[in-house]
Amino acid sequence: MKVINPIQASHKFKRYKNLLMGLLYSIAWFLTTPCCAQEIPKRTLTKSDYSLWSKLLAGKLSNKGHWASYVLMYESKKDTLFVKSTKRNITYSFPKAKEGAFNGESEFACMARDTLLLMNLKSGLLTKTGDVDDFSFSGNTMFLSLLLQQSNDKFKLVVQDVKGNKKLEIPNISQWHHEPNRNGLLYCATSETGNEIGYIMLGSEIKRHVILSGSKEKFQNLNWRGTAIAFVQYDKKAPQLYSYTTKSGKLHCFDSRKVSGFPKDMKVSDATYQTLTLSDDGERIFFWMKEANKDHLNIDPKTVQVWNTADKLVFDHKKFIGEYTLMDKMAVWFVKSNQFLQITNRQHPRGFLSGDCKNAFIYDPVAYEPQSSFDGPIDLYIINLHTGNKKRILEKYSGDHLTIPSPGGKYLAYPKEGHWWIYDINTDIHANISASVPLSFFRQNQDKPTEKAPYGLGGWTVQDNSIVLYDQYDLWQVSVDGKIKKRLTKGREIERTYRIKDLTPAPIYPEDQIVAKGKALSLEKGLLLEAIHKNSGVSGFFTWTSTIGEKKKVWEAKKINQIIKASDSHSYTYVQQSYETAPALMHYQKTSKKIFQSNPQQQHFYWGKTEAVRYTIGDENLSGILYYPTDYKKEFKYPMIVHIYERQFQYFNNYMPPSSFASDGFNITNLTSQGYFVFLPDMIFEKGNVGESATQCVLTAIDAVIAKGVIAPNKIGLIGHSFGGYLTDLIITQTDRFATAVSGAAWTDLVSSYLYIGTTFSRPDFYRAEHDQLRIGKSLFEDMESYLDNSPVLKASNVTTPLLGWTGEDDRHIHYLQSMEFYLALRRLNKRHILLVYPEEGHNLVKRENQKDLGERIEEWFGYHLKNNKPKDWMANDFQ
Repeated sequence: MKVINPIQASHKFKRYKNLLMGLLYSIAWFLTTPCCAQEIPKRTLTKSDYSLWSKLLAGKLSNKGHWASYVLMYESKKDTLFVKSTKRNITYSFPKAKEGAFNGESEFACMARDTLLLMNLKSGLLTKTGDVDDFSFSGNTMFLSLLLQQSNDKFKLVVQDVKGNKKLEIPNISQWHHEPNRNGLLYCATSETGNEIGYIMLGSEIKRHVILSGSKEKFQNLNWRGTAIAFVQYDKKAPQLYSYTTKSGKLHCFDSRKVSGFPKDMKVSDATYQTLTLSDDGERIFFWMKEANKDHLNIDPKTVQVWNTADKLVFDHKKFIGEYTLMDKMAVWFVKSNQFLQITNRQHPRGFLSGDCKNAFIYDPVAYEPQSSFDGPIDLYIINLHTGNKKRILEKYSGDHLTIPSPGGKYLAYPKEGHWWIYDINTDIHANISASVPLSFFRQNQDKPTEKAPYGLGGWTVQDNSIVLYDQYDLWQVSVDGKIKKRLTKGREIERTYRIKDLTPAPIYPEDQIVAKGKALSLEKGLLLEAIHKNSGVSGFFTWTSTIGEKKKVWEAKKINQIIKASDSHSYTYVQQSYETAPALMHYQKTSKKIFQSNPQQQHFYWGKTEAVRYTIGDENLSGILYYPTDYKKEFKYPMIVHIYERQFQYFNNYMPPSSFASDGFNITNLTSQGYFVFLPDMIFEKGNVGESATQCVLTAIDAVIAKGVIAPNKIGLIGHSFGGYLTDLIITQTDRFATAVSGAAWTDLVSSYLYIGTTFSRPDFYRAEHDQLRIGKSLFEDMESYLDNSPVLKASNVTTPLLGWTGEDDRHIHYLQSMEFYLALRRLNKRHILLVYPEEGHNLVKRENQKDLGERIEEWFGYHLKNNKPKDWMANDFQ
């Protein structure tokens, strides 16, 4: 352990303080007076400058908001964690550390590899402890717990007080688990006498309690909620499930071999990734049952594959993911009566719980397979866990399986056919609660050929009698019977969208997927709201109370995000940025102030600006982002690069640092510093006619830019990746307006892509065309003409635009052979095209050397076609 005290170390220099400070102030005054100040001349960015830039990530805020942490991330990977006072000009830095935790207002700790760095925020005393695997502060701020590495792959648990005094030490720890408030530790340890499980109470004094010891088998799957502790004891044939109550000290064991009705071909699951879930009262423990090993036979890769069109899922799903009906089954153990109930089974292998854990909802995710949507419809059943009675409550329900139980356990909310519905568990009644509201709670600008998605559900009121729904702009409180409907915000009139900022602390451990209850909202205590004006990019955050409504805290013509609230005060930190202004960490308490500005070196470089471009397609008003070149001069006309995807105006106030490393080779600031305008237009699409509608949209948007008189119309390039790559290839078969184009990882043949199984999800890609981005809306056999008309490869003879394509050879999300098909078509037609194929890369490039290579080649390609630069050797044959 090493202790560094910078205050003490610098004590001997105090007598020089006044003299030194006076000298520094004199120098500062001299340099800033008009006669002496010399402004550093700005210069153009070069590739060697890119590494100066960092990305700012807000970290945490101390309980009262006196201290904030943040991380600067660099291309060099030399990331640094900082802690800064929000009141004074004090900053501490922790190189190579990325995460940390505050202990009230007095301490901050973080990990730098295997070293714990503990900073006393009052004195500046830094303590370093090596060989640390993990650490935690107690919720009462009195103790620090450490897991120290031992030589035998075990750990030593050390608990010390805030003065650094060791209060407890337990060797040979195999795992630990925190009580939700961090005032207790559940641990497993080994010794010469066997395995031990116990817990430690971190109160005014430390108390250690042993639950079981001397066991031959290990303990695992730990959980602790309230006064109830649950864990599994490993046994190859029959793992044991335990419940322990800290209040009474009673221990209960669930032995599947002795419980009536437990299937003989199953056992308590010993999979360490499975979570035990406890009800609030600790009387029900939800666990997992594993099928016998004989049912989990691996598929022999050398045997014949049987592909049957009647199978629920294709053979690849079984091969790579496994047989879904054999996954572990959910069950509940009633501790007091020592009875259990199996909840899911082979017929209904998935499920989740009601908010009070007294009912469960189960379903078969592939009940209606084979079908063409990504997720097929389901029949949803409810099981009363007390009686075991089961009833179907939703039949052939789609809605993307979006069902949200109320926290109190009385209701289930779900969207259906453009409305929100409530199912009352006690009365077995379904009610359409949004039918009489004059506005829609579902996305009206959704142009994909699928059921319109809801804007969302903000949460349930704590009384469990109403929900908060989102429309396009506002929050609505709607009672569970639909009789009371109240608009809580007034955003529609000014086109401002409000959404609830969730302030619920992240759980110490991720909750199991079976706990699916919605958020509980206290309208009496008020809400924190994020807000944005989507047509201008202005954003900020507000507080809301039932008496005042929304009240502005921050509202700026910038992007406001990463909002954090102190748990014990009305203190906030947030990140503020625009394209022209690098991200800054801000602190708000009655007023806003900047506590850290990232990338101050930007002031020494020429930088571009953004401008909104408006245009109209049909009856819809759209927007695009125009980025100006850094050296813009009114008397010149510049080349322009158009990047396409779907709707991109949402990035209007995003800061775009320069970088040599992008997974798609595209960086806006790199290009603006090289003398290009860059344009990101919003796009809308017509079902079954993506090619023509995309072309019309892009050309209309470009005409709006050309009308400004700043663009050379014959020097416009087009670029896109994935769906954007598909659009790029498709558009250049429709028009010759572009001097060149770059397309990455694109679909080109909608027939072969339709009849394809992607390894990402191991299911047919029918849904991409029928219900998703490709927007055909019908099967290949219902509307073959649209598939042919929207396949770039079949229109390759129309291409006159020089095209650079790229793909990862291992891409199976959009198979790399899609790019190869287009290459072969253009080759046969003697068209100008180069295809880059990156070995051992997928849909996005991951290797830094490949990212850099792709970015450089794209810039060289555009440099030749848009700026008349000399062609590089790798493209020379194309121009002989």
